[in-house]
Amino acid sequence: MTHSDLDKWRKYVPFAIIASCILPWFWVRSGSLADAKLANEIVVPAVALVAAFFYVGSDFRRSCWKREIDAHVGKQIRDGLLDLIPKDLAVSENERHDLQGEVFKELTGVFWEAIDGNEVLRSHKEHFYSNGIVYSTSIDVFLICGLAGLIYAVMSLVFAEVNFAYVGAVLIAIAVGSRILVTPRKRARHMELSREQLDLLRRQRGDFVSNRFREIVATWRSERLTRAD
Repeated sequence: MTHSDLDKWRKYVPFAIIASCILPWFWVRSGSLADAKLANEIVVPAVALVAAFFYVGSDFRRSCWKREIDAHVGKQIRDGLLDLIPKDLAVSENERHDLQGEVFKELTGVFWEAIDGNEVLRSHKEHFYSNGIVYSTSIDVFLICGLAGLIYAVMSLVFAEVNFAYVGAVLIAIAVGSRILVTPRKRARHMELSREQLDLLRRQRGDFVSNRFREIVATWRSERLTRAD
């Protein structure tokens, strides 16, 4: 499992989720799957394609995923990376806070450089991406099925069709279940894998990371003094 595989999965999965949410509409309106066949073959793929395209490319989806990562896994990784800075540099709390700005990108670059340069760390990264697939999909299910469920609930009133209400209830239950049961488990697993990755990094490439971090922090401090003068 690679980062490229993860990106592909996150692009394609919403198409399947949205198509699955739309299918019951044609079944309920037509009365049978046989009568709905033509509509399913023509309309469902078109609607799913357009809806998934806008969903995948929307800022809303990206912002939801970014908030999720920043609040949990991202914070753990930031703290873990800063803890890898050699103790002899005596980084103060104020400096630690400042280092989370632009300089943190350099520290992150060293982190991935160290991982990619070691076979054990690279193989462990694959588990991180594999879990990330289910993690991100659980959020997609919550967002898409939750919205689709609300739409079905409204349409049940518009068309006076009780079956739409049943479909809406099922989709909302799936969305809530994904949010309550799946996302927390995958989040915990992601954080566990992140801790393991940092521990492996210390053992496998600790000297490399310490030396590179020492160079980055020393350069950063020198530039700060130059700007202050």
